[in-house]
Amino acid sequence: MNINPVPLFGGLIFAAVGAYILFDYYRFNKIALKTQGKIIAYDEYLSKKSDGHKRMQYRPHFEYSVNGQRFVVISKASFNSKMIPVGHKAEVLYQRGDEANGRLAKGHGYLLGLIFVGLSAPALYFGLGG
Repeated sequence: MNINPVPLFGGLIFAAVGAYILFDYYRFNKIALKTQGKIIAYDEYLSKKSDGHKRMQYRPHFEYSVNGQRFVVISKASFNSKMIPVGHKAEVLYQRGDEANGRLAKGHGYLLGLIFVGLSAPALYFGLGG
């Protein structure tokens, strides 16, 4: 067996990141409460890909209320489009005791974690001498 440390290490990192994303998504959604919010704005910025192409990215700002207290949040996730138009309602997930850190229910979710885990497979294969 001929182990190649570079792809093996890369595969382990991708697998760990993917597992963390999946775990965080599951943990958060398991105890999250739902409420209705509203998209109030988007940050727009150009993101440069590794191949040099630039793509417009959109980071939503949304608001929601819990027990009469209003929260305004800038999403930690960015998207390729304005997935929900400004002024439209959006389902928001939050945790009791941490209401100020809500997340849009419509987001990357588990898919991003699966992508990282999926990308780790070929690297692990070649790293283990496959």
